[in-house]
Amino acid sequence: MFVGRIPLVDRKHPKITVFEQIRPMNLHPKVRPLWQRVFIVPGLIALMAYKASHLPRFILPRAVRSIVTHWHYSMFWMLIKSGVSRAYIDQPCEFKMPEKFESKAEVAPEFQLSEDQLRQFCEDGFIGPFDCFSREEMAEFRLEMLANENTKSKTYGFCTPRDRHFEMPQLWDYMRNPGITDRVAQLLGPDLLCWRSQLFYKGPKSPAIQFHQASTFMVEDYLDPAIFPKDLSEIFQLTVWVAVDDATPENGCLQFVRGTHDRIRTVKFGGEEGFYNAQFSLEFDRDPSRIVTVPAQSGQFIIFAERCIHGSPPNTTDRHRLAFNTRVIPTSIPVYTDKEKYRSVYNGGKYYLKDWGVSVLRGEDRHQLSRSVDPKQRHQQLAEEPRRAA
Repeated sequence: MFVGRIPLVDRKHPKITVFEQIRPMNLHPKVRPLWQRVFIVPGLIALMAYKASHLPRFILPRAVRSIVTHWHYSMFWMLIKSGVSRAYIDQPCEFKMPEKFESKAEVAPEFQLSEDQLRQFCEDGFIGPFDCFSREEMAEFRLEMLANENTKSKTYGFCTPRDRHFEMPQLWDYMRNPGITDRVAQLLGPDLLCWRSQLFYKGPKSPAIQFHQASTFMVEDYLDPAIFPKDLSEIFQLTVWVAVDDATPENGCLQFVRGTHDRIRTVKFGGEEGFYNAQFSLEFDRDPSRIVTVPAQSGQFIIFAERCIHGSPPNTTDRHRLAFNTRVIPTSIPVYTDKEKYRSVYNGGKYYLKDWGVSVLRGEDRHQLSRSVDPKQRHQQLAEEPRRAA
């Protein structure tokens, strides 16, 4: 079968489609056999030419159409010139330093960031930790997190730490704490959405999470972005990471490579390090003076741009380390447009989105660009289900 001059089936291995080979992150980034690379490079050249020629895309299979639509020319070229051994870890983009370091929202005085703090964030790519929750609050929430560990998500129907704010009222309340949202609003603007959250259980003796970064989260299936900012040079998504347990260098606190939100890097396939189940090495200057270890006490949080290279060392202790995050965007950014499901290579397979939606963290969603969910309504529905069943 062909589309134009692009073969869709490998005649030598008919069960393997060309776009499955071309997509470098489709399972785990790895050094492919020579016969595959010889076959893939002409396919990449053909797809890049198809993109450049502005030929109709609706006739292409969905996966091929996504590649032609969403891949930058630099993504094609990186794979081609490296012989399919290197790729951008996500959609390439560069950060443009603002001319002024000013707050983008009016906030309560106790949460006001100074001009120096705003400058520090723009220069470093992260800021914190900030105090927010008491140790008593985190001790109570720790029990709830442990009770939900390894349980089936009511949103996705399988075991995943993703988006548990739809079923954990306390988590949603903590994510909406003004100490968090007012500080993020100064960096992103007054109206904020949560498009994703995650619980982190780093067990005793757990390995390191290698250095990584993301832009539009195309890294998850390397076909479609998850978020669609108009200007990739701005800070368009921030992650708030909250320590439930004390996070220390010994149990794997966060580490950042200062200033690396300036651009998206490339990965070399087949690295020895592991990011969840993926095998690659992120290519960047590993100057020890730029690597910053950021301990956080229970109840403190850190704000960072996903483009800032980050990771965590191994947990060398005999105790777990718990944390949670929320990923925040302005209401002007669409998420998962026209998608029924998406595929996360390193985080649990296919996620069906019928019960997913963005949720208002602060302000008002005047744009209504994505499907939305009110977590409080969802909590009430879930609480009523056992009564209806009875």
